[in-house]
Amino acid sequence: MFRLADVPNLRHLRMVQVIGKLGGVSCASRELSTSQPAVTQAVANIEAEIGLPIFERCATGTYPTTIGKQFLLRIDRFFDTLDTALAQVLGRPDGAADRIPPRIERLVTGTQLRALIVTCEQGRVSEIADSLGLSPASLFRSARSFERALGKQLFDRTAQGPIPNRTGNYLAREFRRAVRELELARGEVLLAAGTESLELVIGALPMAGSHDLAEATRRFMSAYPSTKVRLVTGEYHKLLNDLSNSRIDMIFGMLRRPEWADDVSEEVLFTDNYCLVARVGHALTRLEDVTPSDLAGYEWVVPQKGTPRRNRIEQIFADEPVRPKFHLETSSLTMIRSLLLNSDTVTLMTRSELQNDVELGVLKVLPCRFLDNVLLKGVTTRSDWLPTAAHNAFLDCLRGVTGKTNHAGKPDSGSDIRMAS
Repeated sequence: MFRLADVPNLRHLRMVQVIGKLGGVSCASRELSTSQPAVTQAVANIEAEIGLPIFERCATGTYPTTIGKQFLLRIDRFFDTLDTALAQVLGRPDGAADRIPPRIERLVTGTQLRALIVTCEQGRVSEIADSLGLSPASLFRSARSFERALGKQLFDRTAQGPIPNRTGNYLAREFRRAVRELELARGEVLLAAGTESLELVIGALPMAGSHDLAEATRRFMSAYPSTKVRLVTGEYHKLLNDLSNSRIDMIFGMLRRPEWADDVSEEVLFTDNYCLVARVGHALTRLEDVTPSDLAGYEWVVPQKGTPRRNRIEQIFADEPVRPKFHLETSSLTMIRSLLLNSDTVTLMTRSELQNDVELGVLKVLPCRFLDNVLLKGVTTRSDWLPTAAHNAFLDCLRGVTGKTNHAGKPDSGSDIRMAS
């Protein structure tokens, strides 16, 4: 797929786009004020790059192939994202209300576009530069050359070196979104050709329901064996940032979109609930009903402050005179399980995450009447996202697995509920 190492020539991509809109090489050459041989060569270069023809040539014009139509749809989205971002940054000069900002390919090259994306990856510039076979200094020079061409400051100068400002970070985010469209464009072409495919990047929240996610992934890989699936785990706000910046394609887990995140949508897949957990044979498992006072005398393993699960744990002891110290803090499921299995530690988990361990008989749900939280779980995606056929198939696998699962023990809320973004 198109990687940062090989972002195509933007002028060539624009020529391909205009041919698709106008239906001919000669029309495109006039529209773009360039020669017909240059346009023809641009098409040849892009077709050679993806390995399949985009257009059919005939006496009446040049028309996209079936695969070409899908490719052109992605190219339109690529340029729409870039052109909109450029217009947002440049605005309209006073007294020039009708003036249209210059097209992006007249201001930035693929090399500069890549450079801005990398130099705005705080803490990872050297790592990414090394993977590209470049030096950080050369990337910063390229990004600065775009800054001069744009006429807008994109970096603040500090003692630690250039730091991207708000405008720089905004453009880098939009450039990442645009480049992801290129990756998906070529991935769709190769998928249709049956040669190779794209990479799906799925963000998974702690306590999302690893059994369901694993089963959905297994089903998907059986149907799409050449497609790569990368599962990325992390806390909600990190994954939300990655989603907004197109580093991941979706988030699977608890739905908790903040009001300010108006660029993402949520789909409910199933309901879940919290339960108290301890090892098999724990003293609390012998009680008929566990109360907060029973729990106060034990060591707890808890996630970091501010997470929904930590908030719910603290609420358990809100009215108790004695509270646990919460000295063990981790979101690592491996560490949580190890602590539970080898000590009298207790914790709060979601029933979906606990499913396998209960079935294997290694962990036990404590009898408890006061936990009645119903959690909505599903997938979070960008509102403007156009999924590929492979992404839709993965979502269908998730719907198929979770549609049979109601971890909260209540009627299913339905897998077709789409929450407003």
